[in-house]
Amino acid sequence: MEFNYKKSLGQNFIYDQNFLRSMVGKLAIKPTDTVVEVGAGAGTLTRVLAEYDCQVRAIEIDQRLIPILQKNLASFANVQLVFGDALQHDFAQYGQFRLIANVPYYITTPLLLKFLTLPNCTDVNILVADEVAKRIVAPVGSAEYGALSVTCQWLADCTIVKSVPRRMFTPQPKVDSAFVCLIKKDVPTDPRLNQVVKGIFAGRRKTMLNALTAVLHGDKILAGKVLTQAQIDPSLRPEQLSPTNYWQITQIIGNFDK
Repeated sequence: MEFNYKKSLGQNFIYDQNFLRSMVGKLAIKPTDTVVEVGAGAGTLTRVLAEYDCQVRAIEIDQRLIPILQKNLASFANVQLVFGDALQHDFAQYGQFRLIANVPYYITTPLLLKFLTLPNCTDVNILVADEVAKRIVAPVGSAEYGALSVTCQWLADCTIVKSVPRRMFTPQPKVDSAFVCLIKKDVPTDPRLNQVVKGIFAGRRKTMLNALTAVLHGDKILAGKVLTQAQIDPSLRPEQLSPTNYWQITQIIGNFDK
């Protein structure tokens, strides 16, 4: 394919359809599913998804790919192409859907947070850098466990489905990747959770008392009250707390704000 890949758009495509089939085959896609694909690229993954006879809504930001996608997907009546920015798109129109994405690594976190908090998105299946995948699934207390781990694990059951070596991509990136599946839990959401967690992990070498004090603009007394109410030892470090602990902290802070 004659195509000038844009580094600014983080364009790295996978053309091996057998590999894509082996990856998607682990997701148990049904003909009754609606699948939203973000980052359609040249349409190779789109074709694999369409083979399941499900409804596919393929979103691509780069309009230079219009003729390529239209040609490659002409035989699939169950594919709708949408050209635009997925982060600005209105997904309420699709009803309940599953997300599958191969997106630039620099928008991984905002995209994850967007779809994990959309009520009509049931699961998020996404290609990410290998180190990001390890952070998403990292257990409490590990070196990789951080803000992304907490937010993702509060909202979803997270697993690495398949490792994806860098040689599978064109052009080849500098890092290996992984295909991660996040099946959403039936839990409440709160936009403050990620803000609180990020703020606390900014001081991950501090005790929880000191890290939370910084989040609360230096109010150590309030930080102590929050931790006491949450029954959390103030001498613990941020990586020692579970996602449930962080949810409790966020809600208690919210109650103090009222």
